Amino acid sequence: MINNIRKTISYARRNGVGSAVVAAMERLRNQRDENYLYKEPTEEELEKQRKWYRALLNNAEKSRMLPLISILVPCYNTDREFFKEMIESVKNQTYGKWELILAEAPVVSKGKAIYPLTDIIESYSGVDGRIRHICLKSNAGISENSNAALDASRGDYMALLDHDDVLTKDALCEVAIAAIKNYPRLIYSDEDKCNADGTRFFDYHRKKKFNPDLFMSNNYICHFTTIRSDVIHTCRFRGEYDGAQDYDLFLRAVGRIMWSSDYEKQIVHIPKVLYHWRSHDGSTSGNPQSKMYAYEAGARALRDFLKASGIKATVSHLKHVGFYRVSYDDILEARKDIGVIGGRITDKNGTLIGGNYRADGKVRYKDLPRGFSGGLQHLAVLEQDTDAVDIRCMRIRSDLLDLYKQIFGIPYDMTLEGKAIDVTSLGTEEELRDKCIRFGQAVRQLGYKVLWDPNYETTI
Repeated sequence: MINNIRKTISYARRNGVGSAVVAAMERLRNQRDENYLYKEPTEEELEKQRKWYRALLNNAEKSRMLPLISILVPCYNTDREFFKEMIESVKNQTYGKWELILAEAPVVSKGKAIYPLTDIIESYSGVDGRIRHICLKSNAGISENSNAALDASRGDYMALLDHDDVLTKDALCEVAIAAIKNYPRLIYSDEDKCNADGTRFFDYHRKKKFNPDLFMSNNYICHFTTIRSDVIHTCRFRGEYDGAQDYDLFLRAVGRIMWSSDYEKQIVHIPKVLYHWRSHDGSTSGNPQSKMYAYEAGARALRDFLKASGIKATVSHLKHVGFYRVSYDDILEARKDIGVIGGRITDKNGTLIGGNYRADGKVRYKDLPRGFSGGLQHLAVLEQDTDAVDIRCMRIRSDLLDLYKQIFGIPYDMTLEGKAIDVTSLGTEEELRDKCIRFGQAVRQLGYKVLWDPNYETTI
């Protein structure tokens, strides 16, 4: 309750009382709708994973397939109980080919460097050689501390774990299976939050498959993320982006592959909760406003990524902290990977009634009132790649004009961009939807993305 009040006050200061009231109303509706209960994998499921791992491990030829996963944990003055629970969550993995790199920065007291976690770490590392303690000379910041852990690693993949969070028992096995299948650059999973004592789970973040434009709106991949060794060693963490160092790293790790049509095999989403982000008074998850500097660092990282990609664009903050808008003078000129742009279809009350189609024809965010952002992840106000968009609010690339006429049966009229067009000749609402879906499929088969931009709107 106190945390929600704090969030509302902070939001009102940034965006005004009216916007804060609407946001509070949506938050209450989300809480009523949320019925999340985290279910641990059954013992039968866990034992199946253990058997899979042992079978490969005991086969001389197949054992080489198993990746060594290095878990990088920079730590500084961590709560001792949280720290032990983090280590236990790694030890309890069904997958055994891992190493835990604990890079501890010293606490300086009366001019003397003290490592308060040494006794805990040694109690574990003394009986398990996979756990290693790196005593850093100084606290050089989260990025440099993470680089120290990276330099000490020997793995094929690097997994990022915060010093007070916990993994689910099946986390590393799920990552290993994904790594063996496609040898991807980056792997990420769903996540949730837990309270300080780890007894209550909430804010389930059910993530989408990798969505380039959504990723440039927010670092939604976040936890649990694992990156291939050659990629992360090339990119490394950069101290000038501390606070958003993960986002900066992920952007560069994904790199130019994000603009291609081949990213799905190289950036893999595991649709399971593998990570519990602990929410307590000192954590970003418990109080996002406590690290406003991190969101500015995220914007700077995104600007740097766009510049390095040769894309002319500006980055601005949205009302919700940690969310961004990328704006272009001419998006179809700046983004050669985008073929079609669509927007919101609203009624006269501002309620969203169409615009963004799933492959099955259902409208995303349908019936969302004006001012609502679309839930905890604010998806309805973020630019994102989608399956199809509505002809009544659509802009297309010139080389798609013939395809447009072939599917819709009418020529594309650029003079009507942003205005409601007459679609009575296209049949019923269902027939119109089906043509929009067919057009979206055809555009994507040509290698283009279909972008939904919620700032582009037509009222009918």
